[in-house]
Amino acid sequence: RDLRMLPRSRATIALLLASACQVSCLVLQAAGARPRAVVASRCSPAMSMEEGDAGVGKCKWFDVQKGFGFIDVENQEQDLFVHQTDIKAKGFRSLAEGEALEFKVSRDAKTNKLKAIEVTGPGGDFVEGAPREPYYDDDGY
Repeated sequence: RDLRMLPRSRATIALLLASACQVSCLVLQAAGARPRAVVASRCSPAMSMEEGDAGVGKCKWFDVQKGFGFIDVENQEQDLFVHQTDIKAKGFRSLAEGEALEFKVSRDAKTNKLKAIEVTGPGGDFVEGAPREPYYDDDGY
C-alpha cells in the first residue's frame, strides 16, 4: 500500500510513534536491556508522570525536622519531592518510611520540577506519619 494514502493527522502520527516507542521499550526490557535515559524519558512508564496525574507509592524518606522528603513512586524511576504542607494528616504532618501513599502530581513554581501534592494514605485516609519523638524540657518539667 502506498504510504501517501495513510491518514496524516497529528493525532494519528503521535499515536503511531507512541505505540512504536512503547513496543521498542518493551522489547529492550524483555531482552534484559535497560532503555537509555533519552528513550525512557519519552516512552517508558518509568518517567511518564505529568502535572495533574494521580499516583501511588511509598515514602522513601522523610526528614521530620526539615518537613520534607521523597516518595518512591510505583512503576517510576523518578522519586517525587513532598513537603509537609501537602500532607493530609491529623495534627503533626509527617510520613513514615515505607508508608503507602496516594497523591497528585504538580509542578513547583520555583524549581519547575514535579512534586507530590494532596498526599494521603490509601483510600484518601490520613497518613500514619513518623513516630513522634518525645519532647524533653531542660528543666525537667
